[in-house]
Amino acid sequence: MKRIFGYLGTGLREIFWIAIAMTVIFGGISGFRYLGENREVVEPAIIERPITLVKTIDLTLLDTPLPIRGEGFMQPFRLANLASQVGGQVIELHPAITNRGSFQQGDILVLLDDSAERATLTQTQANINATLARLDLNRILLERTETLLARGSASQSALDQAKSTQEELSANLNSLIATQSVAEVGLNRKLVIAPFDGAVLSMQVEIGTVINGGQTIAEIFTQDRMEIDVPIREADAALIPGLFEGGSPSATVSVRFAGQTFEWDAQVSRVSPTLNARTRTLTVTVELTDIADARATGTSIMASGAPPALINSFAKVVIEGPMPEATYAIPSTALRGGERLWFLEPSDATGGTLGIVEATLIHVDGETSYVQADVLPAGGRLITTALSTPQAGMQLRDVAGGIETAVVAEDDQP
Repeated sequence: MKRIFGYLGTGLREIFWIAIAMTVIFGGISGFRYLGENREVVEPAIIERPITLVKTIDLTLLDTPLPIRGEGFMQPFRLANLASQVGGQVIELHPAITNRGSFQQGDILVLLDDSAERATLTQTQANINATLARLDLNRILLERTETLLARGSASQSALDQAKSTQEELSANLNSLIATQSVAEVGLNRKLVIAPFDGAVLSMQVEIGTVINGGQTIAEIFTQDRMEIDVPIREADAALIPGLFEGGSPSATVSVRFAGQTFEWDAQVSRVSPTLNARTRTLTVTVELTDIADARATGTSIMASGAPPALINSFAKVVIEGPMPEATYAIPSTALRGGERLWFLEPSDATGGTLGIVEATLIHVDGETSYVQADVLPAGGRLITTALSTPQAGMQLRDVAGGIETAVVAEDDQP
């Protein structure tokens, strides 16, 4: 080839290479034209994309008061240590003490040895009686002396002596009466009286025990009155009607016993004036209104009916809150961003589009939130399913309606 190019010269060599290049170009154009005329036309791919399925629930207006929940432990309205003001030996006990039973206000629960006080009273009374007799005799003598003095048959000194004796006897009588009063007080202090209706929780003495003044004899409590101190969040306390105006809002107390729940009616009796700085809670005291009226929430398995309200029972308390207008109870997870609700606005029996409604949260009760919303879509159902990219108007279908698909062109895909 080199030898041929050598004979042709430079000009001919350039013409040769141009001819080869033109041949390649025309060959390529012919090939592309052939392929273009004989290619198969491919239509855009059609992709079936599932419509987003959601779970929905009905939304109904709240027709009961908002529940303000709390919990605490059952405690008696009064719990006291029974004690005597004075010391002495126990000589008698009320059956309620020995049997840990009940008693009435004013019952004598404990009697201490009062023989010394009774002896003092007996002797004082005898002295009083003797002094009264002497006073009567001296009064007669005084009146007679005054009569004789008027007739000139008695001296002034005799009259003065009678008056002095009368005054002395009167002073002695007053002293004896005071001694008697002190002895009676001492005698009464040998009696330990029930300060209220109640029952005995525990006893510390037996007959024959010698006690000191102020020593605990028994622990007693109000059996017919029970209450629970319930810490309530300040935001929840602000919702309870009349709480800070001396009202008595209604409440319900429930206790689990032997695997069963029992309920009592109750009411708020008082509110602590102190706010817990750490927890931001107020202590609200709830008292059972009828301690004997315990209701089993299911079929009772108790052999003897409902149990009494037992001290230290863990109790759940529901205080009646307000009944605000246009309020709905929803799952807390259905409130989006704390201020929006998602609705399935129906377009057929099982599907529709996404509607977004503004809502105001007014109370949270565990997994339930209470919200207010003024305008709701007609026939709409609240969506409880989470959506990754919610857009108003997007196509949705209720999961109860089954799986269906929508046809979307490839070019329309996002």
